[in-house]
Amino acid sequence: MAQPTGESVAEATAAIHAQPDRMATLEEIVSQARRCLPEFEHVSVSRIHSDDTLETLVAGTDLARSFDKAQSAARQGPCIEATDDDLVVVRDARHEQRWPAYISAATRLGLLSQIGVRLRSDAHGVICLNLHSTTHADIDAGSVGVAEHFGVHAGLALGHVLKEEQLNTAIGTRTIIGTAVGIMMERYGMTQAAAFNYLLRQSSTENRKIRLVASEVVGAVEDAAHPSRPKPT
Repeated sequence: MAQPTGESVAEATAAIHAQPDRMATLEEIVSQARRCLPEFEHVSVSRIHSDDTLETLVAGTDLARSFDKAQSAARQGPCIEATDDDLVVVRDARHEQRWPAYISAATRLGLLSQIGVRLRSDAHGVICLNLHSTTHADIDAGSVGVAEHFGVHAGLALGHVLKEEQLNTAIGTRTIIGTAVGIMMERYGMTQAAAFNYLLRQSSTENRKIRLVASEVVGAVEDAAHPSRPKPT
C-alpha cells in the first residue's frame, strides 16, 4: 500500500486544527483520515458510552455508519476495545476470532480489515476513529503507524476545540448570571450577594441549572421591554 508522506500528515493536522467548531473538526478528521489512509474507504468518528453502545458522530459513508451500528448492537468490536488499548487492528476480518457477534455482522457487510483508534474522552464517553476497508484484507505496519500518528494529532485538535467550547460556555454562563443579578439588584433593591443567593435557592429548589434560572430572569425583562406585536387579523 502506498503510504502518505510525513508532510501530508502534517497538512492534514493543520487542516483539522483550522476548523472553527466541534462538528467541523469531526468532519475534517474523517475527510483527512480518508485522504491519508485511502485503503480505508469507510471512515467514522464515534463515541463509546459507558454501556458499550456506540454513537456515530460523523460518518464518511453510509457503510461506515452501518459498521458502527453493528458494533453498537454487538457491544463489542475494535472501536470499543480501543477505549482501553488506544489502537486495535483487525487484519483479514474473515479469520478474526475476537468479537464474534460483531465480526459476523461486519463481514456480511463486506468488512475485510479495520483499525480502531482512541482519540480522547469527553463528558459523555470515549471518542474513537474507525477505519474500515472492504478492499484490503491485509494492513501493513506503515498503515498502522500512520493511523496511530494521525490519531494522536486528531485527538489533540479535538481536545483543543472541546476545551474552547467549555470555556465559551463558562463565559456565557457567568455573563447571564451577572446580568440576572444586576436586574434583581436594580428592580428589587437587593444586594449582589442576596440576588445571587436567590438564584442559587431557585436552582436548588427547582433542580435546574442556575444558568437556566438566570436566563428566565433576563428573558422576562427582555419580553417586557419588547412585547410581541399582535398578529394581523
